[in-house]
Amino acid sequence: MQPVIHRLDTPYSIGQVYCYSLDSKDGLILIDCGVPTDEAKRYYLESFDLSRLRHILITHSHNDHFGLAAWLQARSGAKVYFPRRDYLKARYRREFLRLLGDIMQGMGFGNRYYQRLLSIITLAEHYAEPPEDLLIVERDFPKNLGLDFIACPGHSQSDLVYLTGDCAITGDTLLEGIFQTPVLEVDMENGGRFNNYEAYCSSLGKLAALAGRRILPGHREMPKSVRQAQLFYIRKMLRRAGRLRPWRNEANIGNIIAEMFVGGMTETFHVFLKSAELLFMQDFFREPERLSASLAAIGLYDDVAELFDQALGRTPPRSEKNASGANL
Repeated sequence: MQPVIHRLDTPYSIGQVYCYSLDSKDGLILIDCGVPTDEAKRYYLESFDLSRLRHILITHSHNDHFGLAAWLQARSGAKVYFPRRDYLKARYRREFLRLLGDIMQGMGFGNRYYQRLLSIITLAEHYAEPPEDLLIVERDFPKNLGLDFIACPGHSQSDLVYLTGDCAITGDTLLEGIFQTPVLEVDMENGGRFNNYEAYCSSLGKLAALAGRRILPGHREMPKSVRQAQLFYIRKMLRRAGRLRPWRNEANIGNIIAEMFVGGMTETFHVFLKSAELLFMQDFFREPERLSASLAAIGLYDDVAELFDQALGRTPPRSEKNASGANL
């Protein structure tokens, strides 16, 4: 089955989201479905055969990837499948938000900030209601439709990559020239904060194994190679981690943002996203060997070894060396 790409506009800075349809023996399968805008609805009504839509699979439950699922189901009768952890988030949404508030408080954010955040992330623009009769990809999706999947969490706790023929539909796990910020989430299976860093390190090998496949991402340009996409992310993360190093043991994330971005970051949702990124890097400082081992296993460590050491403060930046390479 060769995927057909559907490019849908979003109101977000990331730009268009890419959704993919496959024509199976059971009818049409749609992987991700876009944000619930009038424009996107018109697209499906005018350019998509909803009468043949049977299955809607979601890579991860961010609004630009699943927001139209309930609307499409109501007009087609298609079954909607979420990754297991996202199913738990959807079914226990109130508990998820309460626990998220507890985590934010532990990070140094007061109730006033959390109430502002809550008023944003509960808007339909950021979270559409999923269908009531939601199914779970890992448990319920038919195994005989020529489609497989692998779990590659890191950006979120649920990221699934769908495999068909020589193609890999990767959602937000492999993006060309974009640092896909890890998202702060409650671990609905084990409690507490989901550790994006640990998950990302475990996913590196599975993503590297996609080399040779045609990578079909959720946004922007098609990645030129898996290796290049991974190296871009790792290098960007290490450079940012180096700037965070003076605050690597600071528990109050709110204080870090205030000191690192003096007068430059006040918008509530941007602060939320940056908080998750800083936690990811603090987890790196606590256990850098986890990342170095994962990179070594896929042959990428040597490409970033100098940046790795600089991030940890083991070597001075290149500008502090003379032309011969000797430290000044």
